[in-house]
Amino acid sequence: MAQPQNTLSREEEMRFAERSMEWHGWGSPIGMGAMIVALAMAAVLLRIAIYGF
Repeated sequence: MAQPQNTLSREEEMRFAERSMEWHGWGSPIGMGAMIVALAMAAVLLRIAIYGF
């Protein structure tokens, strides 16, 4: 059975594109949290490398 295709207007496409870009990358809350965790891990590893346990 063929599924009907939902066609979006150009304005709707742009609205969804802008919305999806807000939640991807380092600017999103999840991306920012991952960056903070990665920086903290790098700082701990650097401290262990310099001073040891």
